[in-house]
Amino acid sequence: MIVYKNFLRLICTKVISTIIYVVIFLFISFMTLKSQNSQVSEFAETPLTVNIIDRDGSELSKHLISYLKSKHDVIIMDEKGKTDEEILRELKKDISLQRIHAGIIINKNMEENVMSGKKALITFKDDRKKSGFYMDLQLNTYLTFAASVKNAQGNFDFQRIEKALQVNTKVNKISFQKNTSVNIWFKIFFNFLGWIVFSVVLNSVGWAMFELNNERLKMRNNVSPVSTFRFVCENFLAQLTIVIFILSILIGFAIITNITRLENIPLLLYTFNALMYTAVILSLTFMLNSFLKKGSVMGIVGTVLPLSMAFISGIFVEQELLPDFIVNISRLFPTYYYVMANEFTQVNLSIDWKNIGMLFLFLFLYFTVGTYFSKLGRSQSKIEFAQQ
Repeated sequence: MIVYKNFLRLICTKVISTIIYVVIFLFISFMTLKSQNSQVSEFAETPLTVNIIDRDGSELSKHLISYLKSKHDVIIMDEKGKTDEEILRELKKDISLQRIHAGIIINKNMEENVMSGKKALITFKDDRKKSGFYMDLQLNTYLTFAASVKNAQGNFDFQRIEKALQVNTKVNKISFQKNTSVNIWFKIFFNFLGWIVFSVVLNSVGWAMFELNNERLKMRNNVSPVSTFRFVCENFLAQLTIVIFILSILIGFAIITNITRLENIPLLLYTFNALMYTAVILSLTFMLNSFLKKGSVMGIVGTVLPLSMAFISGIFVEQELLPDFIVNISRLFPTYYYVMANEFTQVNLSIDWKNIGMLFLFLFLYFTVGTYFSKLGRSQSKIEFAQQ
């Protein structure tokens, strides 16, 4: 275990930078993932702020506006003296500045348009947010009910329409669900932990590994009697020891801050996912160090790669909100499968062996490629040493 002990001594020279990274990432993650109250006191519909222009003035448009007022904060806009271009610019500006959630323009001849299937109104919304689509759903539901009642009775029976749209949902709390929000918090925390681990490993452990390329150390290691496989394994074990120590601090801090709310939380399963992902990142770091020759390149990779993977793999932005081509690109990297494994664990309270299997394949690939380049480098150094 000489190689193992020597690597630990070497990495101790980077202990200050490692601590700085851990503290910074710990602060950022817990500020971003500030825990909310886990107890749900009631289930209520969230009111939206909506600007409406009524160009029809019919009974149908008036009752539609009345229905929306019962659920949301509705503002009736005055379009006098304004061109269509000015109105559109004002609505889009208010939506962009988040003053309103949506804008609605009710076209003339609304009743005829509804019955003939033509466009009865125009909606404006932020396509990146769910609130706008929720408004579209309510509008379409109301108009669909109105058209059905008109077809059945020959007139718009607004009392019947509004009665049909009244929704009462009985919510029963069960013990299994009482910690759902805490479980979601831990899922998001462990997703962020993937970014933290990636950054710490590349910028701290990776730099210690890069020191092995120092000419003096490299020459001594390459001519040592220790086999390449044993050399690689003992180095990897030392790196894993350091990273597990760092993980223990981070996960321990998360546990302490939620010590009274750990019931029904699959903490061991999340930890297993994190350990598997950590091993993959260590293998990736080992592979990069086996052929990268300049420290500046490693520094750039250590800054750009973790951050970019966090953005495209679902750590900072939910995968459902990402474009399909971005998600397809993220499938080429292990972070995507780590996030998917955490999603599965949060919902099913079990290990996602499919995505864990993908992480194992990445681990095997990176370790194999790194071992090959490491062996190639040691063989070349031995030849150069013999020639000298």
